[in-house]
Amino acid sequence: MPIPRPGLAFLFPGVGSQYPGMAAKWARRYSIFRETLNEASDELGVDLFGLCADPEAGDRLNRQVESQLALLAMGVGLYRVFREEIGVPATHLAGHSLGEYTALCCAGAMSLADALRLVRLRGEAVSRIAEELDGGMMWVLDLDADRVERICRHWIEDGSAVYPAIVDGPRQVAISAPGADLKRAAAEFEARGARVFPLRVSGPFHTPLMRGAAEELKEALAGVTIAKTAVPVLSGVNALPHPGGTAGAALLTDQLVSPVRWDKVQSRLIADGVGAAVELGPGRVLSFIAARNGGRLRVRPVDDHADFDAVGAALRLGPDDAPQVLDSCLRVAVSAPARRHGPDVVRHFRRLADWRHASPGVRPAGAEGALACLDVLNELLVAKGLDGAERRSSIAAAAGGRVWA
Repeated sequence: MPIPRPGLAFLFPGVGSQYPGMAAKWARRYSIFRETLNEASDELGVDLFGLCADPEAGDRLNRQVESQLALLAMGVGLYRVFREEIGVPATHLAGHSLGEYTALCCAGAMSLADALRLVRLRGEAVSRIAEELDGGMMWVLDLDADRVERICRHWIEDGSAVYPAIVDGPRQVAISAPGADLKRAAAEFEARGARVFPLRVSGPFHTPLMRGAAEELKEALAGVTIAKTAVPVLSGVNALPHPGGTAGAALLTDQLVSPVRWDKVQSRLIADGVGAAVELGPGRVLSFIAARNGGRLRVRPVDDHADFDAVGAALRLGPDDAPQVLDSCLRVAVSAPARRHGPDVVRHFRRLADWRHASPGVRPAGAEGALACLDVLNELLVAKGLDGAERRSSIAAAAGGRVWA
């Protein structure tokens, strides 16, 4: 039976991942990246190219509107470079907060021009609302997310406006609140054993306090066609594929007043058999989140590499990967549930174990050897009675976040 190939996700970070000069190395090397930044600059009448590439542009880059536009343009540019240089198609796309617009644009749900217009309006609207509110955001770490949400609900019932705003993992939550409520919440969460850290933002985002901005965005979205995409783009509101049309517009409106459920997005990707993900943006925010949540979803940030040749080499099964894949296959073979028992399970396991203890000349080697190990693991999982989705997830785990042709 053919090996079920693990899925590949393209992930796009949100505000907070930007840094001065973040686009410089890509702009020097890839013409399609430069063309994308110039296209966005022409569309907006703003020098986004300089904003993204200039190492002295830090003050401007950290403004609410400018940061969102820069991250959108850069994410689309990196996606276009990946498509041209590597060409491995994605099975899923997703973006953290603002990054959801980047994902939708790259998947063909909206044009770059429409995405830029919406993101500029979104940034301006949330900035206006934030100026009217004395509020902010704070990380609450090392306390169960369910517990943080229950405490916030209790406070809301008592009249305090403390909301869960971002849920990145089981013990990684950001809350939003007006300033006085945020200070009281910080003290109470610390008393309950949490670690708290303020976010460098100027408003209580992703909460009902942003209702005014959501209404402005809703009006703008009414004039934009959002297409249903061939490749699923997972919503940060509910971790379901964007449906396009008015339902898709409603999700983008809800995004401003609802918590970002990145924990559910990651879980959905894993459940769908995504074994590798590429973070198409500056920094390593999404790869850090994935690693902090156990690393079941292997996220590779392009920013770790000098060029896309290195990105492709890190993503694909390579000549040195067979020993690691063989060890992973043995671990998965032992841990996978058995819905059927029989001699084939034992036979396939013994073959993997014999390879593990064989001399270097006999042991599988190279990318072909890694695929041979995955093929035996797949047959073992079939013999155990695992269905296609279960086998895909198990193969993805054994492949260690790599893909193959």
